[in-house]
Amino acid sequence: MRYTTEYKENARAKLVEAGGSYAKKHGFSSSGMADLAAAAGVTTGSLYKHFNGKSDFFVALLTAELKRTADLYASVDPTDNLQIKRTLESYLSMSHVAHPDAGCPLPSLTPEISRAEDTVKEAFEKGVQSIHKNVNALTGDADTAWVIMAQNIGAVMLARAMKSEALQREILSAVRQAGGKLISSDKDLHTSEQR
Repeated sequence: MRYTTEYKENARAKLVEAGGSYAKKHGFSSSGMADLAAAAGVTTGSLYKHFNGKSDFFVALLTAELKRTADLYASVDPTDNLQIKRTLESYLSMSHVAHPDAGCPLPSLTPEISRAEDTVKEAFEKGVQSIHKNVNALTGDADTAWVIMAQNIGAVMLARAMKSEALQREILSAVRQAGGKLISSDKDLHTSEQR
């Protein structure tokens, strides 16, 4: 039976989505192709029909996951301070800490990228630059966007590593407050410069 191009693309997208969720929760490097295939409910052979090995799958997975995060920030109105605040609060939430499979790939997968092949690093770099572009649109300053991203990613990573829920909450709260102040002062600066 021959499958249509659309069917193949949908099947590939489902594999990437399921693999992304699994990798964010369990780690990509430590997961075998059999684990990643099982997470998608298919055989390892099915994965190899769509991808030329584990690195190719990692590139596809990263590309899709980073695009999802970039799109999240792109959907925020840069003139709506409440929406910006809510987006930051959502990223720096206990839910994001507790459910890496449903969240941003950066806190989960960034440590693995430094040991990955160049093709994976290239996909990662491109995706992170897209996220930065969209965060920059919210902050109005490229440096502030990098700082916000690094703070948020680091805060989620630290919180996930803590056993104490109280300490997790303390880290997230501190970074939420610092990020909010940074964005507010940066926007105030840009507003006064435009006058």
